[in-house]
Amino acid sequence: MDFVYTDKLEKHTWVGGGACAYVYHVWPSIVVKTLRPGLRRNEKDEHPLLKDIAFYKSLNERARGGSISGKLIRVRHYEDPALIARWAQQLTSALEHLEKMGLCHNDLNTTNLLLDESFNLKLTDFGRANRIGQPLEWISAPWALRLNAGPLKGTFGLCCARTEQFAVGSLLYFMAYGHEPYDDIHLEPRELDREFQAMNFPQLNRHKVFDGLISACWHNVYPTMALVAFDFKRKTKDFASATEYKTIDRAKERKVCESLIRKGIMGPELALRFQPFWRRYLGKSMFIWHFLAGMSGKIRLWLWS
Repeated sequence: MDFVYTDKLEKHTWVGGGACAYVYHVWPSIVVKTLRPGLRRNEKDEHPLLKDIAFYKSLNERARGGSISGKLIRVRHYEDPALIARWAQQLTSALEHLEKMGLCHNDLNTTNLLLDESFNLKLTDFGRANRIGQPLEWISAPWALRLNAGPLKGTFGLCCARTEQFAVGSLLYFMAYGHEPYDDIHLEPRELDREFQAMNFPQLNRHKVFDGLISACWHNVYPTMALVAFDFKRKTKDFASATEYKTIDRAKERKVCESLIRKGIMGPELALRFQPFWRRYLGKSMFIWHFLAGMSGKIRLWLWS
């Protein structure tokens, strides 16, 4: 089975897209990620969405409720520090959990953070998640820093707490300052990369606690993501806003997903698989009936000729 773009998705709200996939909002709590139309790929290569599927399958086995749907994170020039503190705690807690699973996210940026209706932060898009210790690829400043020495010099190195916390520093900067690092002066990608490689980071003068945490992440202070989460919580617990989660009825949401699939949102092949047995049988019977009816007409025509 392939996961392909279908015309029915166009009727729904387009949330965003990446190098190989689009995301559509098809239900208040459900989005569909599908391959971009016209995407060319080698059939021998691994399917672009297989890593997402494998990760969410693993995550669902460990899940204890909650939702991963919402709206893309957006911040004003200066957000309430209590809300930023909550987001920082939720982000680092999610990455700590990934670390316990032996994984790194490897694609931490503003487009992969969602907010639910209670403004809780949700980490999404695990298509590049990989085992700790694997090479980090397809990333750039301000979300990663290349190594300046050693056998892996010139690369982003192996994915680990070093790479994850650097991106966390840039995300916290975005939350606290209202824009990505150096985005206020509109540096070109090469200039941005040059500044970060030289460790010339933006000046930090907004909030003492947040500035300290950003600097610590950019300078690789923490050996593990568990310590990142611990320090973030310790330094923000006195002013972080309270967390409010809405319980999701997973059985109900599953039925909604199946209903959408039966209606053809993922294409006719998958829709047929989710039809009741009698409908699948009827569909095949109708096909055979139409085939035989057509053949009988051809036979009569042949006999008369």
